[in-house]
Amino acid sequence: MSEINKIDYGPLNKYQWLIIISSSIGMLIYGLVLALPSISTTWSFVPQNYYVYIFLSIPIGTIIGNIVIGRLADTKGRKSMFILTLLLYGIGSLIVLLSNNFLILILGLLISQIGLGGEMPTLLTYLSEMMPIKYREVVLIFTTNIANVGVLIGGLISLRSGLLSLEQERLYYLISLIVSILLMLIFRLMIPESFRWEIKRKETQNKINIEKLWFKIYFLTSLIIATALTYALLALTIGPYLFPKLTSILLVIYNLGESIGGFISLGIVKKIGTKFFTIFSYMGGFLVMIFIFIDYILAKNIVQLFLALLFINGLFGEFAWAARVSLEPVIFPTNLRSTGIAISRLLPYILYAASIFYAASFNVMQYLIYNIALWGIGGLASVLWYIYGIETVNKRLEDINEE
Repeated sequence: MSEINKIDYGPLNKYQWLIIISSSIGMLIYGLVLALPSISTTWSFVPQNYYVYIFLSIPIGTIIGNIVIGRLADTKGRKSMFILTLLLYGIGSLIVLLSNNFLILILGLLISQIGLGGEMPTLLTYLSEMMPIKYREVVLIFTTNIANVGVLIGGLISLRSGLLSLEQERLYYLISLIVSILLMLIFRLMIPESFRWEIKRKETQNKINIEKLWFKIYFLTSLIIATALTYALLALTIGPYLFPKLTSILLVIYNLGESIGGFISLGIVKKIGTKFFTIFSYMGGFLVMIFIFIDYILAKNIVQLFLALLFINGLFGEFAWAARVSLEPVIFPTNLRSTGIAISRLLPYILYAASIFYAASFNVMQYLIYNIALWGIGGLASVLWYIYGIETVNKRLEDINEE
């Protein structure tokens, strides 16, 4: 247990710095691969009426990767799954970028999204087990936020504006991925296996409180429903309905709110605790959506008010994401940590896949009500967690799971 004590209370050592650097590069690749479905819709051989199948590859691949690889990370180890996920989204991306046939493209997208689906529960689990207590939440929020940079880079590469041909765009994307994946493979071969997982693997009996386990799964499932299904919904769908000439500005304002929200989260989550930060984030997001609903009823043509509310929505969207990432890997016992994260993501991504169809015909009012309901699900769970849940800041994982 001395190794775990060093992890919990010591300063960052060379292996932990290696883990942070490799995880950040991993999240950069994650963002690059995550952007591929949207980018592939701009390719000439992709029929417009088939876009729905491209976007379905995200939730379907995520569900498969979460459940299969999430469980394997608990039974076979964190490090081996890092190699598997890297191979999956590396091979899948290679197929996508070399494809000139729609069916091959879909196959590549599905393989890559399975890799991404397994990557996140494994990464969150590993980081929570290998970082000192005083840095745990900050590292979880910071490293996973790098995925946004990857998406941004992918978007910039795809903005050809006549400067790059389709072949050049795909070549540059391919080069970026190959270089970063090879670098990532070297790092992942160098990092150690989780000490906590190795210790738990040798224990023959592990007591699990089933009632508490299901409450935790309900809680995280609700948070993920609120964040995954409302992500950029206001900026990408509702805003363009109201102000079709301002689509680019809407995206800039929303992402500005998210970017600032990420930095604020890093500064306050450890100061106010995860329980209060979670209820503040999700109830705040719910209340902002109420104000946006009122704005639509009373002053839907006032663009300045909508932009201000959109910015605030971006802030709370990022707060909610940071709260969720801080809690996902730490509230489950070691032998079920990755599995618990995976199960919690199952229902949200099934709803995500279904919403591609059932929300397609919504009008603005229906989208607003839908958004309020989703935030309400997360808000209710945050209230219950504040009353009955666990404060995780500055606590060892073993102590959290004994409460």
